[in-house]
Amino acid sequence: MSGWSGILVRFPRLTLWLETAALTLLLPLAGFLLNRDDPFFIKAEFPWLWFGPLLVALRYGIAPALTSVALVALFWFGAVALGLVAGAFPLHFMLGGALLALLAGQFSSSWATRLRRSDQLSRHASERFQQLSRAYFMVRHSHDRLEQNLVSRPVTLRQAMMELRRILVERGGEVGSELATELMVILAHYCSLSSAAIYAVQQGRPATVPLAQCGQGAVCDPDDLLVRSALESGTTAYQAANRLGRSQQSSYLVVAPLCTSSGRVLGLVLVSDMPFMALHRETLQILGVLLAYAADHIEAVEIAGNLITIYPDCPTVFGAELVKMTHLKRDLDVVSTLVVISLHPGPRLEELCLILERQQRGLDHGWRRELGWGVQFVTLMPFSGPAALEGYQARLNEVLKSQLKMTLQSSGISLRYAMISGDEPAVQLANLLTEEPWAA
Repeated sequence: MSGWSGILVRFPRLTLWLETAALTLLLPLAGFLLNRDDPFFIKAEFPWLWFGPLLVALRYGIAPALTSVALVALFWFGAVALGLVAGAFPLHFMLGGALLALLAGQFSSSWATRLRRSDQLSRHASERFQQLSRAYFMVRHSHDRLEQNLVSRPVTLRQAMMELRRILVERGGEVGSELATELMVILAHYCSLSSAAIYAVQQGRPATVPLAQCGQGAVCDPDDLLVRSALESGTTAYQAANRLGRSQQSSYLVVAPLCTSSGRVLGLVLVSDMPFMALHRETLQILGVLLAYAADHIEAVEIAGNLITIYPDCPTVFGAELVKMTHLKRDLDVVSTLVVISLHPGPRLEELCLILERQQRGLDHGWRRELGWGVQFVTLMPFSGPAALEGYQARLNEVLKSQLKMTLQSSGISLRYAMISGDEPAVQLANLLTEEPWAA
């Protein structure tokens, strides 16, 4: 059994074809056992033979359904060759079964596509919600720390994370020693870590050599209780009196995964020593949010590497979301929109920029491009079509009228847009971004 399990795990598509063969041949074999005169149920009041292909079609789609019908036909010819069945080939019977299987397969494929699309949309919304909640928590925490420790520790969390993002872009999203060292400085500073180490995780197993450490560090034990718990759950694991039993021991106080919003674990932070008064829920929450924020940016740089190479000033999250929306359009026909707003240089430029930033929705992603001739605002509007774009323009016009007594046309604002297609993201951006929009 273990051998078969290993084969099925290694070749997951094999299960599909084994089930197709089993469901298809089950009824003909039962017919030979129960009704030797009509094993294919051709003369029966109901065509029981097509239950197998119908189930295959509903479960797996058109291709396995056609395979199932072909197996039935081959089984018929085999039975005729062996002398088990006599008579002419039942053409109309087989044709009706094939059409039935095709209809059921088309129905199954259509609903499978809808379910995949719905799953992608909900997954993206869930990831975006997690990113926004983490970003909000970081801003709030940075503000509190800035108020409390501005004189003694003037480095803010915003500055630290900007430095971390700079290293990510330079290193192409690689989780190396330089990135881990910068991240360890941030964690030690904001989470009061005395001895800790960061280990990379590949294929679900942590490395044996740390990428960075502070204090005495922490030796990695892959079989440690907290390590296994953090890898399995993707959340921070820590020692608590009401959680570990007498027989359960751990070498660490805290084990926190470097886990992305999509559930991918990139590394582990092992904490072997920290002040007793610092080991509380708020510190653990800060640690988890910092690591998740860093992990999302690492994944974003990996996804949008080619785009950032062409446009170095492109925000990593913007580039990653544009790549994701391109894939959703190509695979599931999910509509999204790119909007480019170009502003003339003038005395009210900063005021206009502030208004444009405030008009972005929670799901939108913005990119401000500082150019010699002015400023360009690039807005990615996920899951938004022409209706959302019209609403955006109307909302922007209304705000400009109420605050500045002007409109899009009179304020010198040039607006261009395009629906995201399945082409390369860099090509789509190149079609919208121009050196001087008024020359077009």
